[in-house]
Amino acid sequence: MPQVRSVDRNTPIEEAMAILHEDGAVVFTNLVDGAVIDQVRAELDPYLERAYNGEGDFWGYKTKRVSSLIAKSKTYGEELATNPTILEVMNQLLLPHCERYHLHVTQAVAIGPGEGQQIIHRDDGLMPFRHPGPQSLCNTMWALTDFTEENGATNVILGSHEWDDDTHPDEDSVITHAVMPKGSCMVYLGSVFHGGGKNLTDDEYRVGMITGYSLGWLRQEENQYLAVPPEVAKHLREDVQHLIGYHLHDLFLGWVEGHDPHVVLEDRYSDVMPAASEGGEFVEDSKILKTAVLGEASRH
Repeated sequence: MPQVRSVDRNTPIEEAMAILHEDGAVVFTNLVDGAVIDQVRAELDPYLERAYNGEGDFWGYKTKRVSSLIAKSKTYGEELATNPTILEVMNQLLLPHCERYHLHVTQAVAIGPGEGQQIIHRDDGLMPFRHPGPQSLCNTMWALTDFTEENGATNVILGSHEWDDDTHPDEDSVITHAVMPKGSCMVYLGSVFHGGGKNLTDDEYRVGMITGYSLGWLRQEENQYLAVPPEVAKHLREDVQHLIGYHLHDLFLGWVEGHDPHVVLEDRYSDVMPAASEGGEFVEDSKILKTAVLGEASRH
């Protein structure tokens, strides 16, 4: 069966981007070491063990899903979501259309034995944009176990990112598989048709992890400010905080009391007049910071 084309971690980024633009997907083989993946699994497995199977043709009936990954796995945020190779792909793909991009969605997906094929879909279908056109988002699938044709490797219709909105997959569409070893990562455009594969094994879970990125002026699919609230986010590394969205986009999007939203995670937040849990009562001893002049001076 045909497979998604792959490169290794030392491949020039221009070569990987050429495949991505042509096919709509590319696999970075062995992008991180097994020890990193093992640590992420150790941090996420307790959640996956308690997760329920899905209910529906899209979510699956023998598939477990866990989200809010930044809040659940420190290693995931610092080693995978902010992986330099992946961020360089996003720099080239998304930054021409925004001041900065942000984390769009995080989800661990464990496809269980006997699961059927997921409905083939586009991830950017929730955005009101026409196809083909510039990419509004781009997702990645990290392999936390080996991905094989037998255990449910992601199905991709290569080249479908160039289809218009009146063209849909049918029985003649050629399905390729994202076969890759543990520690690899597939990057796939938001406009490419894809879906989870059938798990034909008797006792093997295929565990992957979706990490998506989108233009900084678009609403995120997963509400990162609830998934990773300030009391959790303040303990994260600063680049992870920024990626979640605790950072101004351009000059005016996302401010809090006229300040860069990162101030919410800093000790001086009490000086920005946060609303009280009782209903926003004024705190007498609060020192209100002067409303910032949004722009370079307010960025962190």
